[in-house]
Amino acid sequence: MVFEVISKAIDSLQMKQAVHDNINPFLGMSFNEKDEMLLLWKFCSRGTIQDIIYNPQITLDSKFHAAFIKDITMGLEYLHCSPIGYHGSLTPWACLIDRNWMVKLTDYGIADPIERWQKQGLISVETLKEGEDSDKSASAQKTSVLYCAPELLKNREQNRKRGTDKKWLKQSVSRRQAGDIYAFGMVMYEILFRSLPYASNTNVDELIEFLRDGSRTFRPTIQSKGDIHPDLCALLLDCWSETPESRPSIRRVKLNTDSYLKVKGSLVDQMMRMMEQYANNLEKLVQERTGMLEEANLRADKLLSQLLPKYVANELKMGRAVPPRTFESATVMFSDIVGFTALCSSSTPLEVVTLLNTVYSGFDDIINKHDAYKVETIGDAYMVVSGLPEENGLKHLYQIGTISLEIMQFVKNFQIPHKKDKKLKIRLGFHSGPVAAGVVGLNSPRYCLFGDTVNVASRMESTGVPEMIQITDTTRDLMVKHYPEFQISERGEIEIKGKGMIITYFLEGRREQQSEVEQGATTNRQRQELGI
Repeated sequence: MVFEVISKAIDSLQMKQAVHDNINPFLGMSFNEKDEMLLLWKFCSRGTIQDIIYNPQITLDSKFHAAFIKDITMGLEYLHCSPIGYHGSLTPWACLIDRNWMVKLTDYGIADPIERWQKQGLISVETLKEGEDSDKSASAQKTSVLYCAPELLKNREQNRKRGTDKKWLKQSVSRRQAGDIYAFGMVMYEILFRSLPYASNTNVDELIEFLRDGSRTFRPTIQSKGDIHPDLCALLLDCWSETPESRPSIRRVKLNTDSYLKVKGSLVDQMMRMMEQYANNLEKLVQERTGMLEEANLRADKLLSQLLPKYVANELKMGRAVPPRTFESATVMFSDIVGFTALCSSSTPLEVVTLLNTVYSGFDDIINKHDAYKVETIGDAYMVVSGLPEENGLKHLYQIGTISLEIMQFVKNFQIPHKKDKKLKIRLGFHSGPVAAGVVGLNSPRYCLFGDTVNVASRMESTGVPEMIQITDTTRDLMVKHYPEFQISERGEIEIKGKGMIITYFLEGRREQQSEVEQGATTNRQRQELGI
């Protein structure tokens, strides 16, 4: 008898024939266990809308609102136009979400049969007794009253009080559809405000009794609207109308919500549009960051080329090792500020740093105009080389000679910022010969020079005379032979540590242009020296 009644009821609802994107398929019924009946629906992996609404880790923006509400209205519209006619028990936990974030309505068409079978003693509905979902199940059974329209709630109470021998009071399909609209208003309220209906009423039991009594109208309070469209709030009030006939149809609800929320496709469609927009923004951001990276690389390359010779810097950037090399001929120059220790004792550290920065910036500007490389600065000592790491024949003589003269002229015109009454003086010295060079260190690589030429050049500076450029006899002979325009005078013999007594010279200047007679005499002298 029970099976016949149930089978007839299910067939009349045609639940098995319900097919729609927003309808969860009804799979059937099971009587595998004695005294146990199971209603089976398709599983949706993302849970219910209730799970999403009250998950603080999920941000629900207007796109989620629009997609969820659209899916629910489309599902209800299908049910209202189908032979089933209505949902009957619409709640947030009756709105499942599948793996594609699409809402699917479940538990449709079963509220009346289950209530009637329970009244007739054919079945007994029980909540879960144990487990983590038991509290949720009991709470859902209790709060489902909040989603029931007043007229349906009164009808349910009347049927509950009637004897089993009396006829079951039914509601028309139009009344049940109006009840769905009332429930939809409650669900939409939760989606928009992420709050339970009647959240301000903490005592749920008293609230339920008040709703069942129905002596006067009692509805949820619309919260602060914020970004919620005001017409949506008005639609909520229409859905909760006391008179079923005054509530809007599902078609009107769908048209209004689509208009107010500007719904375009499903949530997946909106996510795809968001991803496309994100990809476009990301592409633009990548272009901007690429430009910034290129600019940063240029600055890094410029800084690296200032710390290391350009050739060496390029080799290191390419990941190639730069082995030490011996260069047959190069010119090394040293400079030193005269009386620097005394100057420091009468100046603040900041004044000393400012002075050195200003002086050496001027030196750098001069060197950048020539084929030379600043090796390092240690305190007031300044070291420059030409002829390596890229060899330039004997041009290093001309380059260092010209640089020395320009530096000396720069210093003569320089004024100490914090001691304007005191004149800055320097000593310069350079020497030419073979030099070994290579990169030393990994974390802070330095291009270092080694050899006797470096030591002699340092002695030329340290034994020199303020405001003079001292050179060795070897350098002097090469300059006279190849660059006779430089003006050189003999200083005489001086003692050089490790070398003994040697004759040194002063570089005094350079003739910019020679007369034809001087050029002819120079040419003849060069021929005689070469034995031509």
